[in-house]
Amino acid sequence: MRSFRLLLVVIAANGGVLGADHAAIAQDVLRIAAVVNDRVISVLDVGNRLKFVVWSTGVPNTPEYQQRLSSQILRNLIDEELQLQEAENVNVTVNDRDVDKALSDVAKRNKMSTRALTNLLLRSGISTSTLRRKLHVQIAWGRTISRRLRREVRVTDDEVDVELKRIETLRNKPRFRVAEIFLSIDDPDQEEKVRQTALRLHKQILDGADFSAIASAFSQSTSAAQAGDIGWVQPGRLSSELDAVLLTLKPKQVSKPIRTLSGYYLLLLRDIRQPEDARADNAVVDLHQIILPETGSTDPASQKALARDIRASVTSCEDLPGLIKQIGNPESGPLGKLKLSDLSPTFRNAVAMLQIGDVSAPVVSPTGRTLILVVCDRVEPKKKTIRRSHVRKVLQQNRAELVARRYLRDLRRSAFVDLRG
Repeated sequence: MRSFRLLLVVIAANGGVLGADHAAIAQDVLRIAAVVNDRVISVLDVGNRLKFVVWSTGVPNTPEYQQRLSSQILRNLIDEELQLQEAENVNVTVNDRDVDKALSDVAKRNKMSTRALTNLLLRSGISTSTLRRKLHVQIAWGRTISRRLRREVRVTDDEVDVELKRIETLRNKPRFRVAEIFLSIDDPDQEEKVRQTALRLHKQILDGADFSAIASAFSQSTSAAQAGDIGWVQPGRLSSELDAVLLTLKPKQVSKPIRTLSGYYLLLLRDIRQPEDARADNAVVDLHQIILPETGSTDPASQKALARDIRASVTSCEDLPGLIKQIGNPESGPLGKLKLSDLSPTFRNAVAMLQIGDVSAPVVSPTGRTLILVVCDRVEPKKKTIRRSHVRKVLQQNRAELVARRYLRDLRRSAFVDLRG
């Protein structure tokens, strides 16, 4: 059940009562953790989110860990409140049908019905109304960002052309499947506090906490909604600081905290995919072999001369049946259609660069026979076509991330936030 819980971190909400005494609940509702403009975040809100994070991420449920995590959880709750308030200020509306659809999508991603999802949440002490409110905030903030993007971001055809050329130059470079955790620094006074938080999260992941769950619960990037996953990237897509560290990681390895201009990152390298051109061994060749007859001479020059004569007599694959019959070796003939990657290194090296109708230099088979290989057909792996629409979408997503980050930063700077803890 743990894996399902991790999927729910993305939509974890402020509420949810996990077996607390009613009197204590009432007291925590009245106790104020923070005031954000004219709205209150209660101690109960922080406590419930803390319980959810501990449950979903697998971090130790100890007073020490709870104390360490509380400040970051409160910071996230403040950000969510700012997002909701801004959505309301720009007249973004979210109705019950929107939330119903989002709830259904969550259930489908977890391969269950909405009713089954609701029952699971209730058994875990999380009310459906709490989940629905969180979904409401996510939808509202997404629409707020989209509205801002329409005003501020337009990807031109020239920019798409430039990106396509850049991608083409990287075809011979590996691609990296990456997930991230981002902790922002908007004020230099936050430097040490955020650094310590990044170090704690890094230690928890090394101690066994799930990276995806930690990213969903704590990351301040829009990728948190995808459990920190940013997909396949190539060198140059990330900042120079992140690129330099990424190239040193092995699959499944998590980086130490990386300081950038905007804050701290933790990177998880999920996988590496080799470039298409490096996989040319996927070419399929239709091979024929001509086994050279024994000359009765041990003189290498005699063998080379025979091979040279036979090669010269092959002008196309149509010549092969008659030539093979003339040589009189029944083992000569077609080998079939084979992937270069399935050939022995000796044969693969002999034909790797040959085109249709080309004849190889003499090679020695594993049985010790000298033979010549002829390529009668060659099918290269299809070169993946990159659609302009996909490139445009990626550029828009990258800009959306920057806009969202600046947008939230400005909201933080202009907000009245009174911490009561």
